[in-house]
Amino acid sequence: MGYSLQDFCRDTKKILKAGGSRAAVEKVRAGMERLVVDPQFVSEFFGDQQPLGLKKIYTDPDLGFELMTYRYTEARKSQPHDHGDSWAVYAQVREYTEMTEWERTDDGSDPQSARVKMKKSPYRLNPGQAGIYYGRELHSTATPPHTRYLRITGTDLENVERLRIDAATGKVERIRARQSGAGAAR
Repeated sequence: MGYSLQDFCRDTKKILKAGGSRAAVEKVRAGMERLVVDPQFVSEFFGDQQPLGLKKIYTDPDLGFELMTYRYTEARKSQPHDHGDSWAVYAQVREYTEMTEWERTDDGSDPQSARVKMKKSPYRLNPGQAGIYYGRELHSTATPPHTRYLRITGTDLENVERLRIDAATGKVERIRARQSGAGAAR
């Protein structure tokens, strides 16, 4: 019997009702690995008929966790970034994502600049594998053409401040949380 999006969301909700500890998020990761190898789920959400780019496929109305699909035809590479006070799990569906983990080597006193160094050498998430990036853990991604993956976050990341750091120059970009109301900055 298959493992559907509905099954995964139900199980994830049960897991996260007790909180978003590392142990709980590890259980979510295991469920994602099960979900992204289900042929029906992959066909429905990652088939060629799906639009390119990222697409939100579920937001939990009670706990706020979100699932997004990513489908790209071109290679992509990100700078080191975090997920603010949230967490994320990436689960590979097609091709691979090369993940690199980073750490800051400065004291954080300059809000415009940071020094980072590689904490963990690049490694691949291959189809059926998932990785956890918790809280303010810095990481970057690199993907080849035709990559497809699923990502879950503990909340809508547009609602939390996040950091992106240029590894070469140290320039810090603060990705501001969305503000409610007219004229809100993004």
